[in-house]
Amino acid sequence: YRMTGPDTFPYMLCGFKEGASNTEGYTPVTIPAHTWAIFPSEPHQWDQFDETIETLYRRFYTEWLPTAGYKQVDGVEFEMYGNKNGLNYIELWFPVRKV
Repeated sequence: YRMTGPDTFPYMLCGFKEGASNTEGYTPVTIPAHTWAIFPSEPHQWDQFDETIETLYRRFYTEWLPTAGYKQVDGVEFEMYGNKNGLNYIELWFPVRKV
C-alpha cells in the first residue's frame, strides 16, 4: 500500500490469509493493528449500491468523525462487501485513534 499521487489512490483486492492459504502469484500484505470505526450498511439491492456506499462515507466524515472524539489516522481503509439471502451489504472500516 502506497500513496500514488495527489489525483490517484492505490486500490487492492484482498482476502483473508490462513496458514494453508496458497498465495503463489500474490503479494501478501500485513495490515498493522488499529482501532477501527466500522460503518455497516443495511441489506440492499444491487441497484442501491452507489447510494448506500455514498451514505456510509458521508455519515463517517460529516456526522461521526466531528463528534465522536476520534481522529482518522493514516492507514488503509477497507470496503468489505457481502451477500446474504439475495441482498448485498457493505462495511466501511476506517483506522482511527482517540483524541
